[in-house]
Amino acid sequence: MEVTIFIYNVFLIILYSVVLTLSGFYYLKTKNNCYFAISILFSLYLFDNVVIYMTEFIKTFSISYNKLFIAVPTYKTLIIISILAVYIALNTMFFNLKNSKIWYFALGLLTIFLFIIPVMQRTAFKSWLFFVPGDLFFVLFNSYLLIVSKNNKVIERKGIFIHVNKLLTYTLFMSCLVFVEDSFVIFNIDVYSDTILNITNRNFSEDILRISQSLILIPYLLNLFFAESRQKEAADTAVSDNDNDSALKDKTDENEHDYYIFHLFCSTYLFTVREQEVFKHLLEDKNNKLISESLYISIGTVKTHVHNIFIKTDVSNRRELLQLYNKWIENQVIY
Repeated sequence: MEVTIFIYNVFLIILYSVVLTLSGFYYLKTKNNCYFAISILFSLYLFDNVVIYMTEFIKTFSISYNKLFIAVPTYKTLIIISILAVYIALNTMFFNLKNSKIWYFALGLLTIFLFIIPVMQRTAFKSWLFFVPGDLFFVLFNSYLLIVSKNNKVIERKGIFIHVNKLLTYTLFMSCLVFVEDSFVIFNIDVYSDTILNITNRNFSEDILRISQSLILIPYLLNLFFAESRQKEAADTAVSDNDNDSALKDKTDENEHDYYIFHLFCSTYLFTVREQEVFKHLLEDKNNKLISESLYISIGTVKTHVHNIFIKTDVSNRRELLQLYNKWIENQVIY
């Protein structure tokens, strides 16, 4: 049994570490806050799993941890609140949420409530009352994201994000299972008597959800890496063929190089399909009216896409966007 627990935890540690490393790498490379949020989220997953593993593998640590949890659950409170806060921040950036302050306010109330829990007597109900608000908060927030995604016609995704509604539905379903599993384990498996304190700190539904998130993000992040490799290969090919090919061939290689650069930039900053089209016209210095006519969409829709592009790239105007793109290209060449 101990071997199984060890292998399972090593698997989780490796999985979370891969996502943490890749997202951290792309944050340092692009300064995109989405990657920073992902790296923070998975560092919290990693730390939380290490602590849970210690409660499963080291008996003395488990006893001390459970006693501390039932008396003053400071660590678990900070982990729960931190994960929820980062999750809100990540989805606020991804969906361009306008009312995230309401959710942060609700999270503040949840924090106060969790710090009040220790005054209650040591019972299963006390433990359940500690976990259930966070579980329900997660369920409600994912329900809200699903509603936003279904009602927002501007949200268009490519690759894995084509299935964003399915992913949110799955996340909502798993968050409900987390709540059900917590409730069942607390009242039917854990022991909270005066002489015996036996708490199950792992929630397997939560693990499955985090594993799923990892298995979705790793291919996406690796795809960015391979796209970058293809871009470099295209650049090398363009240089090596420069002396031998005709002017037409040089132009073709240059266009192929620009194609990889452009799409790598768009993938890095999580542009939607339509945002990529608008961004291409922005690089050509077209105004909103010309972009509207070229893409057969309203000027208001163009403004919405431009606004979303500014948010994702953390710029305030077109000049800064062009400077960011040119600097990004220079960094690719240097790297």
